[in-house]
Amino acid sequence: MCMPFIPRLANTMMPNRVLALCQLVAYKSLSKQQLSDLLQPNHLNNSKSQFSNVFSLAKEGRLIEEDPVTDKVNLLVNKKDVETPDSFRRLVSRLALSKTELMFYRFTSWYLMRGEKVFGESSKKLTDEFNNEMLFESDSPNKFNDTNVNAWKTWACFLGYGFQHGGIVIPNTKVRLEDLLSESKDLPRGKFIPFADFMNWLSTTSIELDGGELFNRSKGAGELPYHQLSLGLSSGLRALHDHKIIELHYQSDALDTWFLTKCKTHEIIMEVSEINIRR
Repeated sequence: MCMPFIPRLANTMMPNRVLALCQLVAYKSLSKQQLSDLLQPNHLNNSKSQFSNVFSLAKEGRLIEEDPVTDKVNLLVNKKDVETPDSFRRLVSRLALSKTELMFYRFTSWYLMRGEKVFGESSKKLTDEFNNEMLFESDSPNKFNDTNVNAWKTWACFLGYGFQHGGIVIPNTKVRLEDLLSESKDLPRGKFIPFADFMNWLSTTSIELDGGELFNRSKGAGELPYHQLSLGLSSGLRALHDHKIIELHYQSDALDTWFLTKCKTHEIIMEVSEINIRR
């Protein structure tokens, strides 16, 4: 199974804990017991369940491995990829998205498709709707529950799909898009290109976002009108525009027009026909 997502994420499997474990392994060769004593000392918590869950997740995700001869734990990824939260986030996204069957990403795409409806939906409501729309049987191992959704919220925000407010993940893909743009060598910089070219690039580069294969396969009962962008992608693009990382523009006589989720308070209210990747 690819890092970091197993069929059932637990609330204790938090990104900062997984990163701390990897950083410690990168710093010094230690045994599992030594790592446990350092990361979760007995005088703070006698239960080792948190460490065990985090260790299992990192091991199953092929971030670390135990040497059967020396009993030491080794790092399986490049040290530079666990130096900072930003580099770790990009590593996790690259690894995890190589496994398109992971329920985490199916739920992510489905959630982004729902738009403003998510503002009034509890975790229970979300799980019921997701399981129904994905046509999971009652005994299906893929069914989501409240615990899975709560763990998903933590990782979804860390990976750049939104931010939490009042227990709700507000869809906003600004961080995810910024990561993609920083690693891309395919998109022209410093000049306007048709927005359709950008969307073609995005649909193949990040398959869980609008137009991508995973997004289209996981939208359930949701449907976007032709050339209409999801709330999460629209919000992310507007945020990048405000930070001058990109520039969105609408040419009134453009032959190909795309539509962001309408926002009357922003200078880019809805229509866009071209985009300039500024940096």
